[in-house]
Amino acid sequence: MTDLTDSVFSEDLTSIMNTWVILITEGTVIEYPPEAYLSVEMARNEARRWAWIISGMGWLPVEEPSDDRWTVGDRDVRLVHVDGEGEWVGTFWTWDGYPDPEATLLRDRVAARAWVTAPLHDVLAPVLIEENDWMIVATFDRKGEEAFAVAHLLKRVEAR
Repeated sequence: MTDLTDSVFSEDLTSIMNTWVILITEGTVIEYPPEAYLSVEMARNEARRWAWIISGMGWLPVEEPSDDRWTVGDRDVRLVHVDGEGEWVGTFWTWDGYPDPEATLLRDRVAARAWVTAPLHDVLAPVLIEENDWMIVATFDRKGEEAFAVAHLLKRVEAR
């Protein structure tokens, strides 16, 4: 079986050093494939467009609680600046439900899997690992509370 995840992108993606990533979330779930942009203007416009679409094209209010974040009901559209390179983006959802880091770029599937499954603070190993062509998730349990390390294959959007 061909592994689609590492052959989708061209080699020049790994040379990106300054990237803007759009994350669309509902709680600790990423709702749509994360998108990567080289231009902050293009990324910001696309993030605003996503917020408008999620709002039912204007039916629900779109709030902007902070720069580069739009909220529609339970969903958030986050525009995250990330330095680095990679074909995958990782987020860690803490026990309190916050992303920390909000986003980190990971070079390839091997690096993404290593990042996701690494024991927390060299102590707490994941209790569950789920994986498919587009996502790798590790669940960590601390006294009945769950936290998640998640890596998604990035959707790269080129400027025209």
